[in-house]
Amino acid sequence: MWEVPEIPETTSADFVAPIDDVCRARIHVQEMRENIVDESHFHFIHGQSKPPVQDLRPDGPFAEVRGRIHRRVLGRDIDNSFDIFMYGPGVMVVRVHGPVISMTAVALTNPIDDRTSEMRMLYYVRKQAGLPFLASILKLAFRAEALREVRQEVRIWDHKIHRPRPVLLPHELGIKSLRRWYAQFYSSDAQAEQPDTPASPSGSVGHL
Repeated sequence: MWEVPEIPETTSADFVAPIDDVCRARIHVQEMRENIVDESHFHFIHGQSKPPVQDLRPDGPFAEVRGRIHRRVLGRDIDNSFDIFMYGPGVMVVRVHGPVISMTAVALTNPIDDRTSEMRMLYYVRKQAGLPFLASILKLAFRAEALREVRQEVRIWDHKIHRPRPVLLPHELGIKSLRRWYAQFYSSDAQAEQPDTPASPSGSVGHL
């Protein structure tokens, strides 16, 4: 058992009201979490020129991922650092720090049935010091870009195929690390009842 810590951005006056988005996909809930360490998709979906360097650090039911992402936003090159905190199998907090926009995303993932999962995203954009109206403009721009990219990911998730032993590139080792960490949340009974599902503790999860 563990406690999910408070997320200060959700009540802080330093952030504008969140963008609230919910989507469903034909995907196992674990694969929604694997998406964050799928370095290759950052190029095709998020405009990253090269796979980001990420460092996953497990700590019991918690895990932390740190890295950097470089991309073009509104015609400008943006170099941001990001910190990701995972609290159990269903709560993830992503904090992005950059010169133009700083944002915290809270990802809440829930299984609907054996093959369908729901993800609720709450995006909190930090207000700019001395420029109270700029945050609202950044929020609108971020909303248009972020929700478009999430819908692209959902279309991919709807067509992913289960691969017990996926072929991984050298920079995709974070997927193996995350599967080992995530396996702790499955009971031995669940593995015995559904040995061929993506949810088995062996880490046999679909990946393209």
